[in-house]
Amino acid sequence: MYYRSNNTVLSQPYVWGIDTYKVKSTVEYVMKSLFDKLENASELSLGMRDSAVGYNNSKKYEELEKIYSMAYIGINSLEKNYVEAIAALREIEKLKDNWNSNGASSFSTKLIEKCREITMQLDSEPFICPTACGSIQFEYENENGDYLEFEIYEDRIEVFLDTQSDGEKEFTLQGISAIDEMKQTVVDFYG
Repeated sequence: MYYRSNNTVLSQPYVWGIDTYKVKSTVEYVMKSLFDKLENASELSLGMRDSAVGYNNSKKYEELEKIYSMAYIGINSLEKNYVEAIAALREIEKLKDNWNSNGASSFSTKLIEKCREITMQLDSEPFICPTACGSIQFEYENENGDYLEFEIYEDRIEVFLDTQSDGEKEFTLQGISAIDEMKQTVVDFYG
């Protein structure tokens, strides 16, 4: 919380005040209502054409289904309220040069934004920490002791995986598909 000079609360970080279930149910209600309105408006505008021989209105429903599906995916992402991960990224963003008293550089806005974007796309909340080599590290550990680590740089993602079944593996993800491959690696790790 942030306080005024007289100790009254000025503001509270927004993630602590969100009731995600309430937000999700409200947005679902609004989207269903919107979907119904779109469907009714479409039917009214088409009028008699629906009953014409050979007329196919399935395209209308395909488009409405796409809109509804995209909205529903967005609504479900409200459940991903990764408070600790987002808070860690905020703290990392505040670090200045020599933050570790050993000459480590601060982190670029581009890298912080990339990590925020990745965080909200992941199926599981990572433990996030800074590294002295200029990357931001995302860590996962399974109940059986398996360990997965991503070091995220502006231009690549380095992966370290240590599992009981396959031992240690190291590889690098680069290019357009790097984030998608990272997401899949997390799914496979817990799968």
